[in-house]
Amino acid sequence: MIFKNDSIRIFFSSDIHGSEVCFRKFLNAAKFYNANALIFGGDITGKALVPILKENGSYKSVSYGNEIKINSEQELQNFIKLQKDKGFYPIMLSKEEYEELKSNKRKLDELFKQEIISRIESWVKLAVERLQSTGVKLYWEAGNDDFPELDNYMSSDYTILINERMVDLFDFKLAGLSYANMTPWKAPRDIEDDKLLTMATEVLKKNGFSESEKLQELILAYHPPPYDTILDLAPKLNEDFTYARAGGQPDFIHVGSKSVRYIEENYKPVLALHGHIHESKGVDKVGSTVAINPGSEYSEGVLHGALVNISKKGVKSYILTTG
Repeated sequence: MIFKNDSIRIFFSSDIHGSEVCFRKFLNAAKFYNANALIFGGDITGKALVPILKENGSYKSVSYGNEIKINSEQELQNFIKLQKDKGFYPIMLSKEEYEELKSNKRKLDELFKQEIISRIESWVKLAVERLQSTGVKLYWEAGNDDFPELDNYMSSDYTILINERMVDLFDFKLAGLSYANMTPWKAPRDIEDDKLLTMATEVLKKNGFSESEKLQELILAYHPPPYDTILDLAPKLNEDFTYARAGGQPDFIHVGSKSVRYIEENYKPVLALHGHIHESKGVDKVGSTVAINPGSEYSEGVLHGALVNISKKGVKSYILTTG
């Protein structure tokens, strides 16, 4: 089914890393931009717990070694909201619980995972509430930072999981890829680049796609961007994870996937949507494919996105959004 002017409108975003405010903005984008579908490109979970301890009638929090005093219930609620909007997981603990978690990594990891799952479950519930009366669905995947078991909590009638699979998107086919080529952080879904090629092409071939001389009715939502484009430039890291510098500035290098580039050059999807590299917001062409990375500023509560009008003849128009 193609809509007005023989096209559909997609809103795409990625890499919100647990930010409550960014996820709500993302859902609201369907109505705001009159989109026919929402697509999310991975890295959905946040990066840290933020403990909050009650003591002597007030509260304190310790985050990344910094102690923060919280003097009233209103300040507490404001602090909790701020942490959730930044993508963190604030949690109330007694002093005894806090000390136990500091010395018990296994228990700390289990608690962190429980908080992540709880937020994803609440997001699925919110998505269903917001979307069920609109006819719009959310097609989403995890990213390389997200632990594999998360997939078990992401599906509903209105939140369609696309990790390493292909689904119908009106008259197009949409293929997802949550894994990425290896990073210095060795994230849960980092794998060797040649394995990415095998993983991705198995899905394409299984669904009848082969290498082509022309644009195909195929949309890719692959978490990593293609190598050697304006979409995959990131600061080079030293062995201690500090930025390497050139001429006094961070030395930017290409860190994307050569396998993803190969697929886009040879399978010729009409559109390729990416995330992963927060700093490389932009639009590029890989062969005949329009490839987009909207970038990310989730920690500031800013949602970056891409609004794309697309028909069987190709991408008709696009705009990168910030809000």
